[in-house]
Amino acid sequence: MVFTVADALEIDLLRDAGARVLTGSGSLDREVRWVHSSEISDIARFLRGGELLLTAGLGMGNTGALQQVFVRAAAHAGAAALVIEESGRMFDRVPDAVVAEGQACDLPIIALAREVPFAGVSAQVHEILTDKRLQALTYEREVESTFSNLLLDGADYLSIVQTLAELTDSTVVLENIAHRVMAYVGEFDEEAGIEDWDKHARGLHSDDDGCVRRPVLMRGQPWGWIHVFTDRPATARSTAAFAAERAAASVAISLLTDRSREARDDQRSTALITRLLIGDLSGAEFVDQAGRLGYQLGSGHIVVVIANKDGRDESSAPRGGRQIDTGAINADMGDYVVAVAAESGRTRAELAGLLGKMEHGGGMSRAVPASMLQVAVTQAKSAAAVSRSLPASPMLHFDDLGVERLLVTLAQGPELASFVEDELGPLLTKDARSTTPLLPTLRAFLAVDGRKTEAADKLFIQRRTLYNRLDRIATILGKSLDDAATRQSLLLAVKGLDLLEGSSVAARRSGRP
Repeated sequence: MVFTVADALEIDLLRDAGARVLTGSGSLDREVRWVHSSEISDIARFLRGGELLLTAGLGMGNTGALQQVFVRAAAHAGAAALVIEESGRMFDRVPDAVVAEGQACDLPIIALAREVPFAGVSAQVHEILTDKRLQALTYEREVESTFSNLLLDGADYLSIVQTLAELTDSTVVLENIAHRVMAYVGEFDEEAGIEDWDKHARGLHSDDDGCVRRPVLMRGQPWGWIHVFTDRPATARSTAAFAAERAAASVAISLLTDRSREARDDQRSTALITRLLIGDLSGAEFVDQAGRLGYQLGSGHIVVVIANKDGRDESSAPRGGRQIDTGAINADMGDYVVAVAAESGRTRAELAGLLGKMEHGGGMSRAVPASMLQVAVTQAKSAAAVSRSLPASPMLHFDDLGVERLLVTLAQGPELASFVEDELGPLLTKDARSTTPLLPTLRAFLAVDGRKTEAADKLFIQRRTLYNRLDRIATILGKSLDDAATRQSLLLAVKGLDLLEGSSVAARRSGRP
């Protein structure tokens, strides 16, 4: 949708006038925003940039010095190109001084072999510019409508990223404030894979480097960024930039308003659990409506169990739907499976067995009365989130959690990601550029509460090597690792990092095409 100098040379009047490029052939992709014709010597002070300047040369001066001043001033004012007639009114041939100065300033200078009506050129170009602006407005309206409809349909950020990739025909990545990939659509070349994302995310950005990046803001605070990788020339990236901005705003709105995945129309049990998860039903109302569907949760205590899923493999966890056990109702929510069951003297193992094999871990709430069912949902979610962040992916009971209970709550907003970035950001940046990362050393050191001998044994390295690594870590972070409060803060940050990475991997796997 951008009109360039090269495009201008294709219009009938200039082509018929024998237009030829004398200088600046490598800059013909400059955008033309307006056409101006003038025969005054100080026209440059009236230019705002992007003009196709038409002249017969009457104001350029009779000497080479004056002509060079004219060309230099036009270039510095941001003219897109200088078009000069060789009709004999001033020049039979564009002077050498003009050509030399055009080359020095990298300003496209176009010679016209015949006289041309400048008003006609202006009219043609302005008609084209008006048409392109109308196209741009139409495109922008279509983009606005597309993302508005997605939000009205309750789309999540994964759908928004997918739509943005389709609109721009580009690879798109959504990351949070800690530079953790939440979703991506498209392909990367071998030298810049998604596995090396930190190197790109933590580097300098500009729209000219092939990546259009726009922030995702929630309540005025940065939540993350959307990256659109495009091979379009810099002058033609305005459409991608506009779409990225609207997608970023849509992601923010979706994150603020998303209360859960929409219930499946053909599964009443899934719809019922969805309403429980989003807070539309109290515990008593849920038990009552579940009873109408044939699930007898009774009047005793109830337990909520959640099994994590691997989004790449739909068979990795049980499907939702009615079970033979009428004392439990469950539903497949995409990234996890939820079961709400009457305790009825069941052991933890029996309750976990309601969802089959939990290959990716899960969480279980305390047994609560129906009036506290919403609390049980939060407990199970917290335990499942922590389980996903642990290597062994165990089945965790809410009572098994320690400080992670607080971290899971903070992870629902930008606070935890900001804290992790503040505490570990410099080290993560350093590790992203190094073949010998230092985070494992810090993790082992914190796990034994700063006991260096135990840490060295845990890492199978000599103590001197450990001391050297710890000194480097302290220098990078600007903190003393001998301070107990510092170690405690870093331990929380490491736990928070594990929690965020567990959530990031789950979301990314679900978002891959």
